Amino acid sequence: MKMVKSLILGTAVAFAATAGAQAADLPVKAKPVSYVKICPQYGPGFYYIPGTDICLKLGGVVFAEAGYNARSAIPFLNYGAGGFGPTTNYTNWRTFGLLALDARQQTSYGTLRSYIYGGFSATTGQNGLNGIAVNATAAGALGGGNAGAFLYFAFIQFAGFTAGQAVSFFDFAPNYMTLSNASTPWNWNNLFAYTANLGNGLSATISIEDSTNTNVTRTVAGAPVAFGYEAPDIVANLRLSQAWGSAQISAAAKQLRFNGQANDEWGFAVSGGLEIKTPFTGAPGNTIKFQAVMADGAVEYTGLGQHPFLVAGVVGVTGGAPGTLGVVLVSDANVTTGVVTKTEASSVSVQYRHFWTPTVRSSFHAGHTEAYNFATFGSVQVAQYGHSLAWSPVKDLTLALDVLYTEVDANNVDSDIIATWFRVTRTF
Repeated sequence: MKMVKSLILGTAVAFAATAGAQAADLPVKAKPVSYVKICPQYGPGFYYIPGTDICLKLGGVVFAEAGYNARSAIPFLNYGAGGFGPTTNYTNWRTFGLLALDARQQTSYGTLRSYIYGGFSATTGQNGLNGIAVNATAAGALGGGNAGAFLYFAFIQFAGFTAGQAVSFFDFAPNYMTLSNASTPWNWNNLFAYTANLGNGLSATISIEDSTNTNVTRTVAGAPVAFGYEAPDIVANLRLSQAWGSAQISAAAKQLRFNGQANDEWGFAVSGGLEIKTPFTGAPGNTIKFQAVMADGAVEYTGLGQHPFLVAGVVGVTGGAPGTLGVVLVSDANVTTGVVTKTEASSVSVQYRHFWTPTVRSSFHAGHTEAYNFATFGSVQVAQYGHSLAWSPVKDLTLALDVLYTEVDANNVDSDIIATWFRVTRTF
């Protein structure tokens, strides 16, 4: 009997040991994680990438919009011999889906940041899709319109340096309205820049920027000519940011080449901007913004030209051939018998944003832009007045309706139009 008990007990022990060895070879199921490690030093939404000291914020925006008399360039001036007739699209539709990745990391030189912002679009109901030369269009897609993947921003910031595609350091502050306008300069360029923090909210930046996005055209004896790019645009600014708002002065120099037709010249632009917070007008978010630009041989810097959102009602020198403003060919400069005549241009604008309630706001715009070159196209003057009404019924959802009146005087030929634009935006 004792032998039987010993045999049974030994067998049980051996079985248990074998089972334990097999169980040790099996993968151990990880405990569920109920939290994400937050990076509080960079603001809300940042969290640590597992296994690194890099903080990442993932976000994005989706918006759908449509407008009437709000397609690219100026729909109310003639487009060549065809004019504005039954073959012209009066309505424009767009849908955008954008993703933003913001990665930051602390180093011995300060914060290392990389930022990517881009996505996909579908645009219908207009004559072609104009953009910032980053669209991959597919004619005939999506009901006869255009679809594309594009990149808005992609840059690295480190120890005061910025490298990549970003907003030009000439620009001051974005447009308050959804619709574009002809008096707010706003360019996205490939650039290399250095910003020095001078203390007390004061900073200074020097930047070399891709000139292709600020070129309008060149003319010889009034006719457009091809030109190449040699030197980048040189941009500098001095900016002050305080609790009451911000102010900036900026300057840009751009090379004007004629491919052997004349000696190279340089065009210039200077700008001043002031944005003031005005809570005394009724709400903490109320602001007013002033901006003025003067240019000589650098028309684009006034806002009259290529624009990141030029398919949304902008008045600019992009209709038809490059540099065409309706039937007027606007150029940065003209050369005749070796004499270069640069185009003089200027713009001034004022915008006011008022919160009627925490969820309802209005933005008012008034602007004037003009360009002169009597050796070629003569004169162009653009006056614009607009209002945007926006409602955010819930957090991160906004419905906006814009109305923009534009009057153009091109060599004493007046034209005007009212454009409307509706947008639904969801950010996350």
